[in-house]
Amino acid sequence: MDKILDIVNGWIAAAVSSGALQTEQVLLFIFIAGPLALIIWKIRGIIEFFNEVRNSKLNELQHLLDSYKLSKEVNICIEEDILRITSYRMTGISDVASQKIILRLFVGHRNIIPVSFFKKFRTFLHIEDGNLVFKKGFPFWFENSMYALFSLQFLFLAILSLILSIYRYEYIPLWGHLTLYTFVVVLFLFFIAFLRMIPLPKECKLLSEILQTQYNSSSE
Repeated sequence: MDKILDIVNGWIAAAVSSGALQTEQVLLFIFIAGPLALIIWKIRGIIEFFNEVRNSKLNELQHLLDSYKLSKEVNICIEEDILRITSYRMTGISDVASQKIILRLFVGHRNIIPVSFFKKFRTFLHIEDGNLVFKKGFPFWFENSMYALFSLQFLFLAILSLILSIYRYEYIPLWGHLTLYTFVVVLFLFFIAFLRMIPLPKECKLLSEILQTQYNSSSE
């Protein structure tokens, strides 16, 4: 974090000395950055609230297990439902059979991948002959091309908003700069979110190698 702050500080100092940024613009940026940081902090609180609502189903099921003496069959059903929900959150796949295969593969390769590794490929993982298969066809390339397009679009809009605030400083009121910088933060977060949804070539190769271990295990 200190290195990042040093880089940003050096960039601002160089921009001011070269005339690309005026001192008033830097002060305006600092003035706006404070409220933005507060807004982001508040958003974190809102996200935590939604997480509590999201976990209400699991909490209810766990409460039933802990508070009531239920039959063995009911306990099994509740435990399976808890396992299904938690497995879906880890893998991003709702199909129970696929969840079980993915969790088994994860346990065997947990030293090289996180459990969320399979989420990027959830739409293209299917079961054939009892094994998980990666369908890397046109739909895969089309979907990820759209993610890349959206990601670049958000980045372009963020840069455009920043340029507009810097080079049209005199013509934009204070609330306009605040709005533009807010857009920059939000758009950049969307850029990162969509970019992370695109599997890297090395991740595709690693997935293929992991899925191949299913056949190696069955042949032994």
